[in-house]
Amino acid sequence: MIAASSPAFSVLKFQDVLERISHDFEAWEVVGEGRHSLPAIEKEFLELTPSYDLEYSAHSPMSDINIGSLNPRMREASVQELLEGMGAAARMGMDVYTVHPGFLTPIGFVARDRVKEAARSSLRRLEAMSGELGITIALENMPRSPFSMATEPGSLAELMDGIDIGICFDIGHANTMGLVDEFLELKGRFVNIHVHDNMGATDEHLPVGKGTVDFHSLLKRLAGYSGRYVVESRGVDDAVESQRELRRLLD
Repeated sequence: MIAASSPAFSVLKFQDVLERISHDFEAWEVVGEGRHSLPAIEKEFLELTPSYDLEYSAHSPMSDINIGSLNPRMREASVQELLEGMGAAARMGMDVYTVHPGFLTPIGFVARDRVKEAARSSLRRLEAMSGELGITIALENMPRSPFSMATEPGSLAELMDGIDIGICFDIGHANTMGLVDEFLELKGRFVNIHVHDNMGATDEHLPVGKGTVDFHSLLKRLAGYSGRYVVESRGVDDAVESQRELRRLLD
């Protein structure tokens, strides 16, 4: 199943985006911030979505969120935002909740092990709540950046070690690291896949086929994956273009 998702949607009215996506897609991964903060749209969501034939999942808030912060007050605020969003997602019947692993701050560059343990502590709290709610957490690999965590398969696996959560495999992010094939070694834990393209250097979110990702070979190696392919785009038109090409390759 192919879903649409974009932070660009989150500045628009929920009903307007719902109407547009329902014309072209089978599912929507709602980015839970801006005008689409999950607790804020919960009532409207439950009123409107029964009239549409869509499945739904959620991406947790990203802006100003750092579950690996070494400032305990900032980290606690981040975790609380994610917990509140996850609770709303569960009440709305969403099955997957994708989260980012955190990022390095100035002090984090000189205390990387502490950042990793802070992020793992946060993930354990999210894991505990996800078990109570019956929702699956997907931890996303990040693009090339000096501030990013979990940019490589090994560092992603270290964060998840002993924690019962899945992976959101972001193809475009892996391509910026030149590690698409290496991430596939973890495909047994993939519960969500983000689909977009780039030229291999930066996180451009190009339509499928407009960059250097070898989607033909990649999709063959993902045979047996049963979760959603979530097209992460810069807008609806790009999402529809990517979906068209992705369907052709999957067929």
